[in-house]
Amino acid sequence: MIKSYFMFIACLCMPFTLAAQTDTYRLTDFFGGDSNVRLQGKAASIDIPIPLSAMTDVDSALLTLEVVSSQALIKKRSQLFVRFNNATIGQIAFDPDRPSLVSEVVIPKTLWRAGFNSLTLTVSQHYAEQCVDGGAPELWSEINAYNSTLKVATSLSEKRFTFDELSGFFHPGIGGQREVQLYTAREAEKQIKHQVLPIVAQALALRNQYQPLFIDHDSFDDGYVLPELEETENSFWNEQNVARYERSAWYLNAKPKQPIHVLVGTAEALSPVLSDDVINDIDGAFLMTQRTPAFIKDSKVIVPMSYRLIISGTTQSQVLEAAKALAVMDDAINPVSQVTVLSQSQMNAETLQRNLVLNPGTSYAFEDFGVSTAQFRGEDSFNKRVSFRLPADFYVPENASVDLLLDFGYGAGFGPGSVMNVSVNDELVHGLSLNNVNGQSYRDYQLRVPARFFKGGVNNLDFAISMRAPLAGVPCDDVSGSHLVFQLDDSSAIKLPKAGSVAVQPDLALFSETAYPFARFKSAPPSTIAIPSDDYLDPALTLSAKFAQVARAPLLNVQVSLGSDLSSQGSVIVLGTPDTLDEIEQAEFNTAIEATKRWPYRLQNNLYNGIRTMTGDQSFKEMRIDGHTVQKSDLGEQAILTAQEHPVSTQTDTLFILAAQTPELLNARVEDLVSLSMWGQMGGDFFAWKDGLSPSLVMQVSDKYEVGEADDTWLHLRLWLSNNPWYWLIGFVFVVFVVSLLVYLLLKRRNKQVQESW
Repeated sequence: MIKSYFMFIACLCMPFTLAAQTDTYRLTDFFGGDSNVRLQGKAASIDIPIPLSAMTDVDSALLTLEVVSSQALIKKRSQLFVRFNNATIGQIAFDPDRPSLVSEVVIPKTLWRAGFNSLTLTVSQHYAEQCVDGGAPELWSEINAYNSTLKVATSLSEKRFTFDELSGFFHPGIGGQREVQLYTAREAEKQIKHQVLPIVAQALALRNQYQPLFIDHDSFDDGYVLPELEETENSFWNEQNVARYERSAWYLNAKPKQPIHVLVGTAEALSPVLSDDVINDIDGAFLMTQRTPAFIKDSKVIVPMSYRLIISGTTQSQVLEAAKALAVMDDAINPVSQVTVLSQSQMNAETLQRNLVLNPGTSYAFEDFGVSTAQFRGEDSFNKRVSFRLPADFYVPENASVDLLLDFGYGAGFGPGSVMNVSVNDELVHGLSLNNVNGQSYRDYQLRVPARFFKGGVNNLDFAISMRAPLAGVPCDDVSGSHLVFQLDDSSAIKLPKAGSVAVQPDLALFSETAYPFARFKSAPPSTIAIPSDDYLDPALTLSAKFAQVARAPLLNVQVSLGSDLSSQGSVIVLGTPDTLDEIEQAEFNTAIEATKRWPYRLQNNLYNGIRTMTGDQSFKEMRIDGHTVQKSDLGEQAILTAQEHPVSTQTDTLFILAAQTPELLNARVEDLVSLSMWGQMGGDFFAWKDGLSPSLVMQVSDKYEVGEADDTWLHLRLWLSNNPWYWLIGFVFVVFVVSLLVYLLLKRRNKQVQESW
């Protein structure tokens, strides 16, 4: 009896033991700014949002800061304050005799909360006891955010596993799951593997938001095998222990690295690993969350405790419907562990892909796409960013414009240097001096911005507000700026012009930002990730998950296909090695990856990429390639991604080829590609990399072409002409010649008639 009691206690403690871990993060992991943060002036601060999963408890946290300060700062009056969720947790004094320092600050675990936590670093800097010029150049300090770290010990919060907690496991913050195992039967149906699994991967990746999710597919046998245990008594495997073993996740091939794994398949296919009670509940499209108990013998864990998500149905089509429901369901309103989907409306690829994209020809208030009213107080510089998404194939004529109707106001007492600057995608489009001493309020303040400043994908409107106190007019008598206030209302609006759906291809930059052409605005043609065998299924599912994150919606039109036969419909991305790619006809491609390879080549590419590396320029500037070389070699440690016009598609589409030397290396390179540091660096139509830090080569090697809808022929033609300006010149010269010839003939005829009338 006592032994059974201790075993029960061990089972209760097991979830904490298995999930406890310690991770160290750089501060640059939490924001996209420079690695060196410079704080200038008498007072300055930076806010760093640190997300935390709702299913994670912080046991301890240690912040290590590497700081350099100006030697002109006065000791004891100059210091750095560290605040966490508005509570001061540390004060670091600047010492001119020790300008470089490393300081450790403990963050109390009681201050952490689920969601986003705010780490605020604020400085107070002085170079004199009185008469300090707030803009003096010697008032500065720098925080090396790359070398500064946050060491966090976490454990899994012990709760009942229901659907409203699923987003807590798959979360972009600390403790969120970055890898997931999808289990199917060993002889799973083709539709389950190639159509359902991509949607499941997308559904979980969407909950991770911007953090990549790596997919690992595995299978289980048709029946369980009891583990081989050294047992002196033959009575251990009695009916009770066998039942306990069946309820555990015995089919896991290894100790799970992450808490949740997923079972996908029909009720019949999953019957070997599910209890009869669960199988009997499967009546239609079925979703279930479940915590499996650990199987323990003599205080030894034979099968660890785990959380599992079950996606099932009585037929393959019902399993597909369950996966679609998982992709769009709101976890917060489902505090249950079991859901049977009866019906779904508007569950089609075209509708889902347009949900978070602004519709051209429509007006939107800022609040319509989630932007709230912003109010700034005090003497400082502030920035408000308004982000929205336009269709990837957003195309308007050069003379089109976007109207901004702004509602904002500022209070009295603003001094010289108080301004508002408006930028669109880092291009300054307007400035306004806030010089009315009594303050002013604007309604429908109109800015007409040329549409060429906007692009398909994510667009950013930045409102930079500088608020300065009035001058006192008396030396050493500054006016406090605590009375200053500026407000930008969420009733401000943006009016978009009508636009066509035409895009220039191939373009890996557009692909990385919007998942185009797999995700479009007006249509969702079937698209394919082609793999030569199931050995390539993991990277295919990982890519599918990344596509959904980029598009911010499940892409129901994307599926995995087995074999090298290119589909005649939609865009295709082919995964493989040089050996498997021999089966694809690449004779017309500028870049061919086979046993013998055809590489684009030009001396200026070496010069361009050398300059790009030396200057640290991570942007891509197009450089067309004409020649090529044919050689016999392998790919080494790198992977290659190319894009070109689809050779056999019935419509104008794009073919992508992603290759590495072996399937294992391809999987590793795909994980590098979808990482936060690499994905945004894609450009051109030829991309090579061998790690997750920086690309080896970025080039444009293929001729460009236009992809558009059939009813946009005129806009399609205008886009083609704008990308081929020589045709404009030739056409203009031809028209001038024809008009001149016509005028000449008419004048000659008129002159002849006049002479005959004499």
